[in-house]
Amino acid sequence: MKVKLLKFAERFIFLGEELISFAGRPYLPEVYAAAERNLVLRCGRQVEKSTMLVNIIIYLSVKFRGIKILICCPREEQADFIVSDRLIPAIQDSPFVRRVLIGSKKARLSGRKLVFANGSRVYVRSAFNSADAARGISADVLLIDEFQDAASGNLPVLMETLSHSTRKQIILTGTPKGVENHLDATFRLSTACEWLVPCSQCSEQVHLDENVMGPQGPICSKCGTRLEIQNGLWVPRNPESTWGRGFCISHFLVPWVAYEELLAKQASYSAIQFRNECLGLPTVLGDRIVTREEVEACCIQRRMAIKLEDVPREGQHQLVAGIDWGGGANSATVLVIGYMREEKEFQVCRFDRFHANEDSQYVVSEVAKKCRAFRVCGIAADGGGNGHVLNRCLFDKLQFNDRLFSIFYAPTESKPYLDGVLRKWAVDRSATLGLLFTRIKIKTIKFPKASDCGSFLDEFLNEYQDYDRHNRTIQFRNPEHLLDDVVHATNYAQIVGAEIRNTIYGVRR
Repeated sequence: MKVKLLKFAERFIFLGEELISFAGRPYLPEVYAAAERNLVLRCGRQVEKSTMLVNIIIYLSVKFRGIKILICCPREEQADFIVSDRLIPAIQDSPFVRRVLIGSKKARLSGRKLVFANGSRVYVRSAFNSADAARGISADVLLIDEFQDAASGNLPVLMETLSHSTRKQIILTGTPKGVENHLDATFRLSTACEWLVPCSQCSEQVHLDENVMGPQGPICSKCGTRLEIQNGLWVPRNPESTWGRGFCISHFLVPWVAYEELLAKQASYSAIQFRNECLGLPTVLGDRIVTREEVEACCIQRRMAIKLEDVPREGQHQLVAGIDWGGGANSATVLVIGYMREEKEFQVCRFDRFHANEDSQYVVSEVAKKCRAFRVCGIAADGGGNGHVLNRCLFDKLQFNDRLFSIFYAPTESKPYLDGVLRKWAVDRSATLGLLFTRIKIKTIKFPKASDCGSFLDEFLNEYQDYDRHNRTIQFRNPEHLLDDVVHATNYAQIVGAEIRNTIYGVRR
C-alpha cells in the first residue's frame, strides 16, 4: 500500500456514516505528511489531535503487517476512552479496515491489547505517575496522548519499549502548560513549526497569539490589517532539528471555532487558560524580556558572513568572538562573531552552533579555525565549567596573549587580571545582559538576515526577568528546558567588542 496517511484517512476512515473530510483545513496536509517520523503536536483543546492519533494507529496497523504500537495516556479513563470510544468504532465503521484488521464479521475487539488479523498489535496503557504499566512491552511505535500530564521522567523509560525495533517512531500530543513542562521542552527539540500568516498590507509574517485579537477578526499585530488565517504557512523555528517534526495547532486554525466564540473565550477564560487551552501556547512565570518582533526588527538585509570578505570593510579589522562552551546533554557550544561600530552599535556577522554530542577537542579546533578565518582580534569565552579547560586549549591553538578573556558572571564587575596565560574577567551578569536586551529594544544591535539566523534568534526569547524584592534588582533567568547559549555568547561578544574598540581607538568606556 503506497497511499499516504491523509489520503488513506479520506478513503477509508468513517465518522459515523460519512467518510472523514479535511475540507477547510489547509494546515493539516503537512502535519499528516510528517506522521511517519518522530512528531510532536502542541495544541489547543479539541483540535482533532486524538482523531489524528486514531488515524495513525489504523494506518500503520493496516500498512505494516505485524507492527506493534504502544499508546499511553496519563490516566486510566483516558486510555479506556481512546480505545472504546475512538479506536474500535473507527475500525468497525470502515468496511476495508474491518476486513483487514478484524476479518470475521462476528469478531469483536475489546480490552487494552488489540491483536489484529494481520498480526499487528496495539497496546494501551496509562502512565500518570510512572511507566511501570508499559514495562515488558516491545513496540515499534510509541504514541503518548496528553503528554503534558504524564510524569516528566516517563519518556526515557517508555522509549525503552522501542529498543528492539528498527522503526523506533515516537508521536506525542498534548496541550501546553508552562514552558518548563516536558511537552514544550520536546516541542523545542523538534522543528517547532508555527502557522505564520502574511499581512497583505505590510508583508509581516504574523505569529498567532493574543496580539492579533482584533474586535472583528484577527489583525496584523504590526499594522492592524485584517488577516486571512487560511493563507498562512508552516514555518519551522528550528529547521536544523534532528529529533523530528513539531507543529503548534490553535483555535485560530480550526474551521469549527467561530471568531466570535474565540473572543468570548478570551473574555471568560483567565489569560493563562486562554493561552494554553485555545492558542496552544505555553505560559511562564515572569515577564519575557523581548518579543520576536523586537528581535527580528534588529535583522538587516545583509546575509550571514561566510568568509571575511562578507564583513563590511569597516569591521574587518576589529572582529571579535564570543563563545559559550557547551556542557551536559543539550547545551551546545555557540560562537558569535561581530564588531562594535563607531556609533556604539554592535554588529553580529555570524552565528555558529556545535551540538552537545560533538567531541570537545573537535569543537575547539573548529572554533579556532573560524577565529583564524575571520582574523578576530579579541575573544571572550565562558570561563566556568568546561571553559576552564577549553579556554586553555583554545589559547594553545591561537596564542592570543592578552586578548583572550575568560568571562565569569559576578554580582559586580572587576578589571581583567592575568591568571597563568589567560586573562580572567568578572562581569556583572545583570548589568551586561540588561545592556544586551536594551540594545535589542532600541535597535543598537544588528543581526544578519532573519532567514539566515533561523533558530539562533529564538534563544533570545527564552530569557525572562523577575524582580528580586530583597535586593531590589532585576534577575534574568531562563526555564530549565530552554536554551540560551546564543544569548550568552552574544553578550560575551559585545563585552569584548567594546573593549577591543576602546583599545584600538583609545576611547574610555
